[in-house]
Amino acid sequence: MARTRDEAARRRVLDSARDLVCQLGPRAVTVDEIAAAAGVGKQTIYRWWPSKSSVIMDALIELTDPDPADLPGSTYEAVRLQLHRVADMFASRNGDLIRELVADSQGDPALAQDFRDRFFAHRRARGAATLEHGIATGELRPDLDVDDALDVLYGPLWLRLLVGHRPLSRASADHVLDLVWPGLVNEQVSPTTSRLPSRPPGRKRRGATMG
Repeated sequence: MARTRDEAARRRVLDSARDLVCQLGPRAVTVDEIAAAAGVGKQTIYRWWPSKSSVIMDALIELTDPDPADLPGSTYEAVRLQLHRVADMFASRNGDLIRELVADSQGDPALAQDFRDRFFAHRRARGAATLEHGIATGELRPDLDVDDALDVLYGPLWLRLLVGHRPLSRASADHVLDLVWPGLVNEQVSPTTSRLPSRPPGRKRRGATMG
């Protein structure tokens, strides 16, 4: 019975943290407010989480996981869909949570490691699996460095999230992919594979000035 009560209280804390952060923003929320909304004592929260950022981390993971597993058969379209999902997440209120966690982690090595292990790593693994599948099918270069490719594909989206110097959108993700794709494809299979796949009707190729 005690375990059931603990699980129910923990659930209320996470739900309250998520709701408060969505209403007020991550920086405005305090542990006292989370405890009051959840109907638990402040020490109860600190029994399960070492800091407010850790509570927000768990709430963020619940808000953003899991991505649907279904992906198109084409590696290009699969990568494009994954980029769109990241752009959508970063452009939403969840992007504010991610930005705060990254900022807080700069002075907290334990939080930084937690962020890498629990939020970042499995998302990167999904992207890596897509590229590795493309290598296995011959769509992508056999000598492709998957880690470098992931950095080049997703790095611009992270930069836009953290610095805010350019807008975040599906269109900006498409532009990044258009720039990077020719360097990923396996030209030995066919020279035409380096050409960008056709977009759905109504989509126009953007010029280099578009974000």
